Amino acid sequence: MGDELLWNNGHTATRAIEEGVLMSVGTTLSNARVAAGLTLDDLANASKLRASILSAMEGGDFSHCGGLVYARGQLRALAPILGLDPDDLVDEFTDEVAQGLHGRG
Repeated sequence: MGDELLWNNGHTATRAIEEGVLMSVGTTLSNARVAAGLTLDDLANASKLRASILSAMEGGDFSHCGGLVYARGQLRALAPILGLDPDDLVDEFTDEVAQGLHGRG
């Protein structure tokens, strides 16, 4: 956890998820990317996902991921690049799906 990103409020990215500081998975992705000093193109190159898909995900739109199973896989792949815990990020996404925010799982 020593290499994990710190937010301005002193939370690590994973800690912020645990405490509910961030509002959504999309916001978590965007904040982590910005905190890492990455552009969407940088993240696209590192993750091999299109910048347009990453932008949609940051905006809370996971419909371009190819389905919820693929969205979870993409989140799991993005998490370590952004200094996030993959399990925490996928759990948060699953919670949002259960709330009806991203279609049916």
